[in-house]
Amino acid sequence: MVIFRLFVILLIAFAMTLLTSFALKAETDFALESGDQFTATLLSEYGQISNFLNQGSDEKSTSYIKIEPSVFIQTQLSRHLIQLATKVSHYQFNNFSEDDHNNLLFKPSYFFKLDHNKTLFADIKLQESYEYRGTGLSLGNAESITSGDDKKSLAANIGYLYGQIDSVAKLKLSIGQEDFRYKTRRAENKALDRVDQSVAASFDYLLSGKTYFATDLAYTQSNFQNNSPLNKDIYALLVGMKWQSTAITQLQALIGYQRLTFEETLFASDTRFKWRVDINWQPTNFMQMNINTQRNYETTNRIVDSYRVVDSTNLQLTHQLTDYFQTSAVVGYKQEKVVYLEQTINEDYLYSEVRLNYQRNDWLTVFAGFTFKELTASDDRLNNQGNSLSLGFNVNI
Repeated sequence: MVIFRLFVILLIAFAMTLLTSFALKAETDFALESGDQFTATLLSEYGQISNFLNQGSDEKSTSYIKIEPSVFIQTQLSRHLIQLATKVSHYQFNNFSEDDHNNLLFKPSYFFKLDHNKTLFADIKLQESYEYRGTGLSLGNAESITSGDDKKSLAANIGYLYGQIDSVAKLKLSIGQEDFRYKTRRAENKALDRVDQSVAASFDYLLSGKTYFATDLAYTQSNFQNNSPLNKDIYALLVGMKWQSTAITQLQALIGYQRLTFEETLFASDTRFKWRVDINWQPTNFMQMNINTQRNYETTNRIVDSYRVVDSTNLQLTHQLTDYFQTSAVVGYKQEKVVYLEQTINEDYLYSEVRLNYQRNDWLTVFAGFTFKELTASDDRLNNQGNSLSLGFNVNI
């Protein structure tokens, strides 16, 4: 906790130095879209899943129904901007009614414009989600439990923005806390209850034209309330460039360093190369491509003491075929190195999705989709693959 407070003090000092060192050329408007807004959507989906329990053999299939209403509200009062986003996802499974569940997202946000280029912000995010059997805690052992696990997280952040979209220099500071816990099987899962406290800073400085020099700093302290040997600190530094040469191409590439240390000597400290690359390319009005790749430390999702090093790459393509038809494709590949006390296991996750949308008018979209996912691990008992088909519609109000 002393380290966390010291880091906050140093970060604030660093920010004040920057604020007095650079004269910014800023826009006179909010970076966010101003004004009052209201959007309500209703998604309904029917589908078939080939391997519901994520097993390597004896696969079990099921059909499902998904109903997902969501609402976004924004109101502006002079220099105050208030937002509320909420979404409820309801799932029912024909052959596995014990896994019927609801996911919840509730996120209010507040922005206060101190000046034309200075903004304070705060947000709270409540999220309840479901961990399917054969994933996470029950990976490779789906039939050891009678239903999946419910998870809950509550996060709060406050921060400060200095600059505008086309400023010579842009600064973002944030401080946050997240409480995470499993709601089910508490006797076992309480070992993973944790509180994360984090501090982050990002700074971009215009070198020439549309080229920015970029730096990102982040620090996270994780406290496991019922498993103190897993208490840890994560430090990360990224340095690189951001380009927006034209409206067609935007690119950011940052490389750096990350370090993981534990409060106790359960695990040795770990230091690794870190990166984050984002590419957005829109060669025509009808086609768009996005590529993202990055490396991060991630918290254990196993009862056995461990931590994860995750390299992820995602590719997304969208193509507007006609005024009414649009196709999209997503391919994601994630390499996880799961570090235990006695061994290290590699897990490679592949995910792909193809989707066809038919937008009949401004308020109704009909879609059909196909997904494929596969896990290949150094422990053969974890290997599995499956696919799903879906058909549904989305109504916007």
